[in-house]
Amino acid sequence: MRIIGNDPSVPRQTHEVASGAITNGKPVVVNTDGTVGVPFNATTIFAEEQATQIAIATNNSGTFVIMHTGPGGAYALRVRAGTISGNTVTLGDSVHVDSIESNVNDQGASVVYDPDNDKFVLFYPNGTIGYYLTSRVATVSGTSISLGTAVVMDSRNVTRVSADYDTSTNKVVCAWRGGTSSNIVAAAVGTVSGTDISFGSTATLANRTVNTSINTVYDANANKTAVFYQDNSTGHGYYVVGTVSGTSISGGSTAAFHAASTGAPIYAAYDPDSNKIVIVYVDLGNNSYGTAIVGTIDTSDSSMSFGSEAVFDGVGSAQDPNLAYDTANNNFFVFYDRTYGMTGKIGTVSGTSISFGSENIISSANITDTDVVYDASAGKALLVYRDTGNSNYGTLQALDSSFATGNFTSENYIGIARSGAPSGAGVVVDTQGAIADNLSGLTAGQSYFVQTDGTLSTTADDPSVFAGTAVSATKLIVKG
Repeated sequence: MRIIGNDPSVPRQTHEVASGAITNGKPVVVNTDGTVGVPFNATTIFAEEQATQIAIATNNSGTFVIMHTGPGGAYALRVRAGTISGNTVTLGDSVHVDSIESNVNDQGASVVYDPDNDKFVLFYPNGTIGYYLTSRVATVSGTSISLGTAVVMDSRNVTRVSADYDTSTNKVVCAWRGGTSSNIVAAAVGTVSGTDISFGSTATLANRTVNTSINTVYDANANKTAVFYQDNSTGHGYYVVGTVSGTSISGGSTAAFHAASTGAPIYAAYDPDSNKIVIVYVDLGNNSYGTAIVGTIDTSDSSMSFGSEAVFDGVGSAQDPNLAYDTANNNFFVFYDRTYGMTGKIGTVSGTSISFGSENIISSANITDTDVVYDASAGKALLVYRDTGNSNYGTLQALDSSFATGNFTSENYIGIARSGAPSGAGVVVDTQGAIADNLSGLTAGQSYFVQTDGTLSTTADDPSVFAGTAVSATKLIVKG
């Protein structure tokens, strides 16, 4: 029998192993390891404007909140909720933190998640009232966000602020530069009730003056908050450990973790597997190398001991170092900016030392105003920053330990998933010449293109990949 056209005996499906969950009816690409997955783009713009002083927090269940100022010189403070599922990021509307254009200066803001009340708490210097330190509770439902009453914590000009959550007392802890006297390390304990927050008395944790950086981290083993800062008189990196009792906080002795010129910003994160804190900073006394050190809190006297310094950037000129702990793989994501763009490494703690893997270039453009958290349910580090290579837009990247920013090329599209499958399971894919009939919302006669986020559109994306031609609202002839 002579056959004109496609031979019906030739299979137009393939059975492959899924890498990541695949939903039926979605475009499928083949990965370099031979598995298949849905196209993804790890980069999402959350502010199509100049964004500065960006801060992010997550509830570890796929919901996050981003706060930033912008655009340009107006510095209106905005907040936005979002969700991440797999590689898909969904953003809600941007909301002003106050009913008017609430201005903050360009020197710091912080967001922290309260798991006991399922609330996010914002901290910012409010420019409309003299840069007074202000706090506000944010309630998130899906990607919608609503704000409680603004509470003034410090009626002075506050320029540096950082907050964390004390799980032993179920309290929010905030530390800042300023307070009862000029530029000291001040702190207060916050209690969330409903949609509002109240604070105990402001405490002085250290009388040494803060210069350009302050960062807090909660140590769940010691049940204490460590505050790291750049000392104004010496320029060295210092710490002080705070202990919460009720709605009060008191500080132990303060000392240097790096007794040499320390560049800002200083960031720290807690490793729950080793019960250690890792601090990252720029060592100005050593060619401006990006440097890390492992610290341990002594629970008996709130002092800290430190291992040897480890250089993660031996080229120099490292800027904006930051880090987040990966609870799935028991290591750290470490990010820093170079003259040739944003770079990432994986750091692993052993005893009082930390070692680093190979370097990964994440962005070829210089980026600033970075912050990062790890979301356990997504298994991703959520990195936010101002992208100087793209109009200074506020940008988010959801990165796993491979630091992959996408898996979509002009050549690796193979068809449409016939069946859904969890990661590691087999999946059936309709390939070239097949009619995928498990779609919806198509227009007969239209050409459809695969998008970098795994959807279909009548408009080509970059790269331009033809998915097929629709023959009905639910059927697509897979590219031939």
